[in-house]
Amino acid sequence: MKFKMLLASAATLTALAAPAFALGPINLAFAGPEDARVDGEYVFAEAFRDSLAAHDVEVIINPNDTMGNEDERLDQVSTGLVEVNLGSPAALFKMSPIAPALYLPFMFESEQQMDEIVAESGLLNEVNAQTANYGVMIPGFNMRGGLVGIFTTDIPVTKMSDLDGVRLRAQNGEQIKFFESWGARGTVVSFAEVPNALQTGVAQGYFNPPSSAIKARHTDILKNYAPLDAMPVARVIMVSQDWYDSLSAEEQGWVNAALDDGIAANREWSAGYGAEMINQLGDMGVTVTTLEPGEREKFATATKAVWAETADPAVIEELQSFLK
Repeated sequence: MKFKMLLASAATLTALAAPAFALGPINLAFAGPEDARVDGEYVFAEAFRDSLAAHDVEVIINPNDTMGNEDERLDQVSTGLVEVNLGSPAALFKMSPIAPALYLPFMFESEQQMDEIVAESGLLNEVNAQTANYGVMIPGFNMRGGLVGIFTTDIPVTKMSDLDGVRLRAQNGEQIKFFESWGARGTVVSFAEVPNALQTGVAQGYFNPPSSAIKARHTDILKNYAPLDAMPVARVIMVSQDWYDSLSAEEQGWVNAALDDGIAANREWSAGYGAEMINQLGDMGVTVTTLEPGEREKFATATKAVWAETADPAVIEELQSFLK
């Protein structure tokens, strides 16, 4: 996905701001580990760093929430204290009311389709018009590898009715609506509390890609996985608008190229890692079940019936027009 400057800036104001910012060192912060085997955001960070190193620009990679949690890092990139933050969709939703439509289950069939529709629709321009009010620019997304399915502790899922009454961990209230449309029940649990919730029976499973369970080491508890292929998992690249606007045109070009290189590296990693993960689950003792014929369509139909309760109907319609 080629990054283009999406928002115009006032040259006089940015020139005045320039002394407060410099191209290097650049702080890049994210939540995951420095492990290119399992973390696509770190793959992006390495490629971004290496691209700018060619121009003698230093990039300091800050992993494992060392610069703060999601909300804290959002505040920091908004004010320019952190130049680049790799954040969560929930952080994006706080800035852009139209962004949730990009994360609806069964909207996109693949990472490639999401990239293509985002580029073709111009929706990222509209998202940036909203995030600009928070001093944040969104050049694109990082994929985590693989598509989303359902993990459970002790209930194999081969059809939607298998989820009747099953308690699934939800990230938020909107996700609960999807679960209820399948006949399941949702309970909001922070990701840090997931192991305890699964062990105590507060939750009996969750809706995530294989990469989440593998990286978080939840496979000791979660013993069943049903590949719904419901959606790609896209994390959000956030750039400080004030910092970016303070750069010269040449420096912005270097940053743009580094963003492109990072996204390209992430997509290459994701394509390979996503294909490997199902086999990894089997090696870890997780049983991968196959949905019965027609069952995925049932999940999709039930989910789409509540889309409008969780995202802007006008944006949903706009995206669907590009899918036809």
